[in-house]
Amino acid sequence: MIEGVLIINSTGNLRFIKIYTEEEKPNERENLIKRIFQSMTNSKEISVILDFEYMSNQRKLVYKAFGSIYIALLLDDSENELAILDFISVMMQCFDEIFKGVCELHFIMNPEKIYYIVDEMISGGIVIETSKSEIISNYNEKLKDLDK
Repeated sequence: MIEGVLIINSTGNLRFIKIYTEEEKPNERENLIKRIFQSMTNSKEISVILDFEYMSNQRKLVYKAFGSIYIALLLDDSENELAILDFISVMMQCFDEIFKGVCELHFIMNPEKIYYIVDEMISGGIVIETSKSEIISNYNEKLKDLDK
């Protein structure tokens, strides 16, 4: 199960967060973000950290850097790390196609679009859609409905 999705820039500023576990307390969120950012920057070449402690349990931290943006997913032991790396790539491809060349500013200025795309791909911590064309199609249909 995916326990959280975070998008952090290269200086450690949070640009997006969605936590799927209810155990987390709001005052622990800032500490979690700092620890995730430190873990990612300390392991330059590695994109999977198997022993990441979260809520007193060992978790997996899977992330991928895209320019000045890191997309990180916090996972329990049941998720496949390689599949999640591919999933992160699909997520970024969707962002890139929707924003016609995504950059950090898109994450800041369009949080509702980011939430919509992530919600199209993940529900309750479970991956529900991995088809880029399906996600883009659903997004475009949603835009048409809003324009009416």
